[in-house]
Amino acid sequence: MTLWSFCNGDVQSISVVKKSLNELSRVSGLFPNLKKSTIFFGSINDQVKQEILKIVAFSIRKLPMRYLGVPLLAKCLSVNDCRQLIDKVKERIGDWKNKFLSYAGRLQLISSVLASMQNYWASVYLIPKTAVKEIDKVMNNFLRSHGDSNGRKAKIAWKVVCRPKDQGGLGIKPLREWNEVLLMKHIWKIMEQKQNLWV
Repeated sequence: MTLWSFCNGDVQSISVVKKSLNELSRVSGLFPNLKKSTIFFGSINDQVKQEILKIVAFSIRKLPMRYLGVPLLAKCLSVNDCRQLIDKVKERIGDWKNKFLSYAGRLQLISSVLASMQNYWASVYLIPKTAVKEIDKVMNNFLRSHGDSNGRKAKIAWKVVCRPKDQGGLGIKPLREWNEVLLMKHIWKIMEQKQNLWV
């Protein structure tokens, strides 16, 4: 059973969470595995931590950590934090089987790689410009020369390639712009759903 809960760091709030977990277990028959259950604290003194741990006997974890491949951090995402993402893109694009793809096949693969990134990383964090440039470079090299970075210089800039087809591009969604659009959805939720627990 996977459960994320964000709450105030006080005994009363944790008691409510614990009561809710007990009720969920009673109704559904599902019980949290205490050995796999973890708790993260932020700016809470040791005495309150100990009182909370008496209510929920979870193990303490610290950030950063990864969840579904995405790093959970208490700071802005850095290029080093994105290294796994960049390496994963290079690995996916650089697979030997992809060297035999047609131009249309390479274009389709790039679109699918970008879509998977937009579902996770780009919808959670503002990806640093340096990381976006490196990913764009990998995509561009792959599209024009099967990933061979020593090939000829691209005749068309990547930003032109990313334009819609009716504007002379290939319809690839530009990562930076889509990253910003996806994050704006969170701002909209904050404005429209002020009573939501997540907000």
